[in-house]
Amino acid sequence: MKRARSRNTTLVICSTLIGVLVVEVFLRVMGISFPEFGGPNRDLGWAPIAETSGTYAADENVVITINREGFRDVEHPILKPDHTFRIAVLGDSFTEAREVPLKDTYWKLLEGHLGKCMSGNSQNVEMINFGVSGYGTAQQLLLLDKHVLKYDPDIILLAIFTGNDIWNNSLELDGHERRPYFKLDNGRLVLQKLTRTPWDHNFGFLWADVRRWVFNRVRIAQAIYQARRHLRFQSKYAKLNVYQQLNYSLDKAIYVAPRDVHWQEAWQVTEGLIAAINEKGRANGSTLWIATLTNPIQVYPDAAIRSRLTAELGVADLKYPDRRIARFANVNKIPHVTLLDSLRKYSEEHKINLHGGKSFSGGHWNKFGHQIAAKGLSTPICEAYGSPET
Repeated sequence: MKRARSRNTTLVICSTLIGVLVVEVFLRVMGISFPEFGGPNRDLGWAPIAETSGTYAADENVVITINREGFRDVEHPILKPDHTFRIAVLGDSFTEAREVPLKDTYWKLLEGHLGKCMSGNSQNVEMINFGVSGYGTAQQLLLLDKHVLKYDPDIILLAIFTGNDIWNNSLELDGHERRPYFKLDNGRLVLQKLTRTPWDHNFGFLWADVRRWVFNRVRIAQAIYQARRHLRFQSKYAKLNVYQQLNYSLDKAIYVAPRDVHWQEAWQVTEGLIAAINEKGRANGSTLWIATLTNPIQVYPDAAIRSRLTAELGVADLKYPDRRIARFANVNKIPHVTLLDSLRKYSEEHKINLHGGKSFSGGHWNKFGHQIAAKGLSTPICEAYGSPET
């Protein structure tokens, strides 16, 4: 009896292992993978993992490839080719843009627009992406010396997502245990120590590396995790109405002048970080351009939805962060582009949401958002360096 039970147990185990192996082989033959694209980084908190490739599943499955430098982009030579106008793009998840194919990102589309208007100057335009999901301005400043300046860009384009970039620069408002933060000390930026102990920090890096190494090599584990993630996504957002989706995970305090010391400091540190990026760029022979991107509710085509938030906050409009950054740029003679008005105009005229997708109205730009943003950015840059597109 015991021998028969043992044989049955062995048979079940062997059958399960064979089934898992068959599924694993099938996933590999079909090229199906959902790897982790990033991991902990000692200097920046986290970063994409160089030469990682796989599928990112949102409303559509998008193939993502991280280049040798560790960013979502094609490969670029460090030495700038002759007759090349280089633009390095700093940003967060709106710039990394995992929701759309590489060719449909705003900066890749911008490369095409600028290539046309600058062709008369015998200049090839090369956009290099340094956008990383979750990064705030502090991490973007740290990226300059580590990755960006060696490419000798003519323009550093700082793409600011006001929905979270400002409070990402505040330890008190954001509180991420791995994010580097700066404080202002008598007008000087000072990098803060990590909030975790060195032992916890080192152990966390080691464990994350081991876990990611295993996970990225087991396709069936990736598929199971992705299925669970999809179900959680659907159940979470199905309970939210459009107004809640448009404001999801964003702090509404961004639309008003700072009302407490933490928001005051967040804005002051952010402006100090932008000034530092500008100074480093100028010392390298690069010109800083600032672009303020859009928050979902700012450009939602239904004015009544936007009015609900302005009434809730007691403000006339939702443009405070864009005006403040534009004013700072003007004072410091930094070229800037505010995309809010052009994207809102397009969304209202065409009755189309430029953020989100089929199951969620908020979040990142969809392909239409990237297209209109690229056009909005191309006009002033073409006016400055080439000829406006017709």
